[in-house]
Amino acid sequence: MYGVTARVVPVLLARTARAMSWLPFLVAAGFGIAIAAVPAAMSVALSDEDLIRLLRVAAVCGALGVAFLLDDPAARSLATVPVPRIVRHAVRAALALAAAGLWWAAVLAITVGGAEHGVGATLPLWDASVEAAALAGVGLVCAAVRVRGGTAGGGTVAAPAVLILAMLLNLLPARLALLVVPGDPRWDAAHERWVALLAFAAAGLLWAGHEPTRRRRQLWR
Repeated sequence: MYGVTARVVPVLLARTARAMSWLPFLVAAGFGIAIAAVPAAMSVALSDEDLIRLLRVAAVCGALGVAFLLDDPAARSLATVPVPRIVRHAVRAALALAAAGLWWAAVLAITVGGAEHGVGATLPLWDASVEAAALAGVGLVCAAVRVRGGTAGGGTVAAPAVLILAMLLNLLPARLALLVVPGDPRWDAAHERWVALLAFAAAGLLWAGHEPTRRRRQLWR
């Protein structure tokens, strides 16, 4: 029904980037960077367990901020533009993920660079990144579900959801624990569950990008 040409995408990217709520993300990202800089600022050496805990706190900060990047105050008026919602949603999500990815790369670089006695070289950075991606994914999908019906304020719903999830993770029984430390025999099993959570968030984000059934019927009439 709608056509989106390659010429439209750069314009859509630029206009979407200008319309996104960057301030909450930048504030949260700044807190995350500050947390990652702790090893470089402290005179005591931190273990890999300490660094992983700091990375997890930084990841929660990032998830809180990235959730606001899907907020779209003009969502109701954009429902009638000749660009499918799935495309607008994908562009906004891609920009959010790109910003979050660059920020997380900086967090990892600062953490590894600030670690002493070569501890940073032994950190399981890939697994830590999976955890951060899963948390960000939960934030994004909560925000996407909120704005799916044309309602603004996705971040105001998603941010508390991320905080609640972070608290619930500390209450999981040992056999289902996700917040394990490096060297723990449950590490691999825990990260299989992190991958499952990330996949669930990705599926939810894809679903939330489609027009609600009622609106699709109205558009086709």
